Amino acid sequence: MYKDIFCPFTAEKTVPLGGIEPFNRPNKTFCHIFFSMLKKIVSDGVTLITCDVNNLAFYKKCVKRVWGSNTKAYNRNMRLAKPFLTGLIILLPMGIAFVMPLSPHPAKLSEAREQVFAANQKMDEVAELSALETELSFAPWQGEAWQRLGRLRLNNGKPLGAVDAFDRAASLEALTTEGQLWLTDALITTGDSERAKALLREFSRAENVDAFVFLQAAMTQRSLNDAYGALATLLKAYAIDPLNGEINYQIGLQFAAVEPDKALSFLKRAGELLPNRQAACDALTQLINESGEVGENATRYQMIGQELSTMNEWDVAQRAFVKATDLDASDGVAWALLAESAQQNGEDGAQFITRAQELAPNAELVNGLSGLYYRRQGKNELAIEYLQKAADANPKTVVWEIEMATTLDGMGDRASALTHFQNAVDIDPQNYLPWRALAVFSLTRSYEVETIGLAAAQMALQLNPGSPALMDLLGTTLMKIGKLDEALTYFLQADAIDPHQSAILIHLGQLYLAQGEKDKAIEVLRQAVDFARDSRLRDMASNILKENYAEN
Repeated sequence: MYKDIFCPFTAEKTVPLGGIEPFNRPNKTFCHIFFSMLKKIVSDGVTLITCDVNNLAFYKKCVKRVWGSNTKAYNRNMRLAKPFLTGLIILLPMGIAFVMPLSPHPAKLSEAREQVFAANQKMDEVAELSALETELSFAPWQGEAWQRLGRLRLNNGKPLGAVDAFDRAASLEALTTEGQLWLTDALITTGDSERAKALLREFSRAENVDAFVFLQAAMTQRSLNDAYGALATLLKAYAIDPLNGEINYQIGLQFAAVEPDKALSFLKRAGELLPNRQAACDALTQLINESGEVGENATRYQMIGQELSTMNEWDVAQRAFVKATDLDASDGVAWALLAESAQQNGEDGAQFITRAQELAPNAELVNGLSGLYYRRQGKNELAIEYLQKAADANPKTVVWEIEMATTLDGMGDRASALTHFQNAVDIDPQNYLPWRALAVFSLTRSYEVETIGLAAAQMALQLNPGSPALMDLLGTTLMKIGKLDEALTYFLQADAIDPHQSAILIHLGQLYLAQGEKDKAIEVLRQAVDFARDSRLRDMASNILKENYAEN
C-alpha cells in the first residue's frame, strides 16, 4: 500500500507516489521541506518514490546540499563539545570520590554494618539490634535485614516493633516462611490473635513448605484454639511426610476429640514411630476402643477428654468436652469438665462451672473442679471447702489430696501442704503422680530438697521410666543441690527423647552456665527461644540470654 503526499515543488493536490508529476518549478526552500518529508516517508519502510528523470539531477543536488549542511553543523558542534565531554569523563569520578566523604551517610552505614557483623559473631543480640536499626535507617530497602530485625525485637521483648519489622520485610517480598511464623508469634504476644489465626490459615495453603514448618504452624494454631485450622495444616504436613511420627500423633489427637475412630490408625503409626509416645498412644487407643462400646454419647467423650487431659493436651480435651455437652446438655459433670479445660486454655469458664453446680451439686467431680476454679479466682477458703467435699466423697482419690496441698501451699501453710502431699503418696504409693507433686513442691519452695525433694523425684522416675518430663525434674533437683554432672546426664537423656522442648533446653542452658560453658549455654538457650510454644518460656529464655550478653 503506497501513501499519498503533497508534491512540494508543484504545490499541486495530493497525488499517488509513483505517479508524481515532473518537477516543473524547482524551488530551494521547497527542497528543504521535501527532504524533511522524504526522511519521514522513507522511515516508514513502505514508500516508493519516483520522479521525472529530467529533474533527477536537481533532486540529487537538493539532497546533497541538505545532507552536507547537516554534516557540517554536526562536526562543528562536536568540535566544540568534545573538550568539555572529555574533561567531564575524567573529572566526574574524581568529583564523586571528593564529594562522597563529605556525606555522613556512607560512613555511618559502613560503621553500622561492621557493628552488626561483630555483634552477630559475638551472639550479642542487644548490640546487634541497635546496630541493625541504625543500618536500616540509612538503607531501608534491605528486606532480609528487616526480617532479622523483627526476630531480634521479638527475642528482646519488643513484639510491636517486631510486627512492624516483619511487615516491612513482607512489603519488600523478603519475609520467609520461617519469618511468617515469627510474625504470628509477635502478633500473639501483642494480643492480635485474630490476625495471627488468619495469617496461619493463609500460610497453610502455601506450596513448597517443609513438613516440619507446617507442624510448627499447627502447634501455634493449637495454642490459639484454632482446632480446624490446626487439623487442616497437619493434614497438609501429612501429605508431604506421612511417616513422620509427630505429625501422625498430632492428627490422632485432633481426631480423637471429635471423630475418635478416625484417630486409631494415626495413633497406631505414631506409637510405632515414636517410642516416647507409645505409652500415651496405646492408652488413648485402648480408651477409644473401650468407649466405643457405650456408643456415641456424652459419656464416651467425657472419658476421651479426661484421658487427653492427663496427657496435658487441654485444647483437644476441651473439644471433647464440648461435644459431650452437645450430646447431653443436662450432664453436670460434662459442664464441670468443660469449665476446667476452658480455664486450662486461658478462658474464664465461669458460666460452665455455674451450670455444673446447678445440675449436679453433690457430684464428686463437680465439687472437686469447683474447688480448682475458686482457687484460680483467689478464693482459697472456698476452694478448700469444695475440695474437702470431693475428698470426702472418694477418700481413695489422690488428686483431691494433691490439690488441697497445692491450695494450702498457695495460702502459705507449708506444714499442712506437706501433710496432704504425703497423704497422697500414702493413698497410692505406686502412682508416680503424688511423688511428682511432692518433688515439685520441695523444689519450688526449696523445702528439704536434698532429702524429700530428691527422693520424690527419683521415685517418680522409677515408677514412670522413660518420661522426659520426669528426667528433667530429677535433673533440675540434682542441679539445685549442686550435683551438676549427674544433672547433665538426665537433661541430655530428656533432650534426646523429646528434642526441641524449651523447658528442658532452658534447664540445660542454666546448667552449662553453672559449669562455665557459656557458648554451649547460649546455643541451647537460643534454641529454647526458637522452639518455645508459649510466651512464658520464650521470655524466660530471652531474659537469661540478655543477662549473659550484658556481661560480654
